[in-house]
Amino acid sequence: MFAGVSGKMKEKTLRLAAAVCLAVSAALLSICINQAIRLSRLEKTAAAETSKLEQAQSQIGELKKELAEKEKPGGNVPTAAARKFSYDAKKVQGSGPKIAYLTFDDGPTKNTPLLLSTLKSLNVRATFFVVGVNCQKFPDAVRQEASAGHAVGIHSWTHQYSYIYASMTDFMQDFNRLRNYVTQQLGREPDICRFPGGTNNTVSLRYGRDHIMRQVVRQVESMNIRPIDWNVSPEDAVERVPSSGTIVRRVIRQTGGQHRPVILLHDLSRSTNTVYAVPQIVR
Repeated sequence: MFAGVSGKMKEKTLRLAAAVCLAVSAALLSICINQAIRLSRLEKTAAAETSKLEQAQSQIGELKKELAEKEKPGGNVPTAAARKFSYDAKKVQGSGPKIAYLTFDDGPTKNTPLLLSTLKSLNVRATFFVVGVNCQKFPDAVRQEASAGHAVGIHSWTHQYSYIYASMTDFMQDFNRLRNYVTQQLGREPDICRFPGGTNNTVSLRYGRDHIMRQVVRQVESMNIRPIDWNVSPEDAVERVPSSGTIVRRVIRQTGGQHRPVILLHDLSRSTNTVYAVPQIVR
């Protein structure tokens, strides 16, 4: 009788031990699976972060190249179309045959009237490459610029790189919207333009295909609209706008070796430093 009870207890103990082992094994297996899942997620996260880091490093490299190009006096080559919208530099830069071209991007702004008044007092013509969203804020500006004898060209309706350079369709929608607006304002189609970043910019590589600028240039030129770049840039549109004196010094330094300097300036709303630099640049 006692032997039978002992046998049953032993069997029960073995079953309990087996159940415990199975439970422990299941728990360990679950832990291993969870750890494997966590490790997989960490690896994916690490890979994603590595990709982001590589992308950021690539963008930094592109920006450095772009800034280096802008610092070069010959960073962007002006097209022959610029000659049509110039003034004789010997009137404003002393004797000599040099011809200079003043161009202003990104307007109109609240400071455009002051800029126009300054140019009038100097008897100087310039070229304005306007932005559509700003034209809506100052609807009389384009006509005022043209009536004062200045040239008005297309820059961009939005000036949003991520949009305009995402595809040819997006670029042309933006471009034609401003083209139509300027045509309505002037009663004639504009025949010059300046692409945000210039014809040989690298910023478009971040948003579109590597050949989008070639397509853009071909398409626009087929419409008898001529892109105009620049070869002098005092960087007057950076976040911290340089002083008028700094702008003047940069222009003088960069125009030194240029026979036909095309000067990139900006019609800014947040600063009049560029406006006050103009008389010193001209004189």
